[in-house]
Amino acid sequence: MGITIAVGNYKGGVGKTKNNVMNAYELAKKGFRVLVVDLDPQANSTTVLVRTKKAHSEDVFSFNKTLMTAVREGNLEGLEVPIVENLWLLPSYIDFANYTTFLDLRYGIVEEDDQDYHNITKEKITYFSKLLQPLKEKFDYIFIDVPPTKSYITDSAVMCSDYVLIVLQTQELSLDGAQMYLKDLQTLAVEYGGEFEICGVLPVLIDGNASVDQFVLKSAAEVFGEENMFKIKVPNMARLKRFDNTGIIEVDQHDKRVVAFYSDVAEELISRINYFEGNGDLVGE
Repeated sequence: MGITIAVGNYKGGVGKTKNNVMNAYELAKKGFRVLVVDLDPQANSTTVLVRTKKAHSEDVFSFNKTLMTAVREGNLEGLEVPIVENLWLLPSYIDFANYTTFLDLRYGIVEEDDQDYHNITKEKITYFSKLLQPLKEKFDYIFIDVPPTKSYITDSAVMCSDYVLIVLQTQELSLDGAQMYLKDLQTLAVEYGGEFEICGVLPVLIDGNASVDQFVLKSAAEVFGEENMFKIKVPNMARLKRFDNTGIIEVDQHDKRVVAFYSDVAEELISRINYFEGNGDLVGE
């Protein structure tokens, strides 16, 4: 049964998508069967991974139906697009912005004071989990990318996940977004029975030597707990930004340095998950 990881923060532009696809790419390189599920209508993970496919293969990217169409049909199987060895993608498209409307039409719209509000909301935010279940049999790891906002999409991603990875850029607004996200995670766990663990908070540095970085890291450790902070911290890497245009490539030493760095990030992610699975000690212990 595959392990599903939602990657999130309620602040946009913090490196959520980059870390989603890089961790997925690295785990695939390590021999795991990995699927990236792009639930963001902006389709940034889809764009990067399609470019990665083009950079590594002459195969033409095409799909017969969109993710939203598959959701309406109630079956995600067969939608997986091979990217590189051991790595697949469920591609997003702009029509996935209709997901909330689809749920409202399927289950109805109720006000918060309605006696059926809780049950109907739970039906809405667990619908995608039922669709994803068959794919969990095919993959070792499934990464879910979501928009940086509170929505049925982000709630659905969490409710079908075993773990949540919070990406935190070292700036105050990112920390604020992470704290709001944490509050919602607690609500999903307590009120709606979400069965997930926060596997860690991955810091993405603006400037490793700046006082604001250190202040935000210290504040985050107080909020989330020092043990939940990744030991490894992602520096500001220009080549990583270039992967948005080229896809993930390993052509020169700069590419290879970024890929080697993320091999270490992925190792810590695996270590943290293994700890929760009862297969090892927490990183640093």
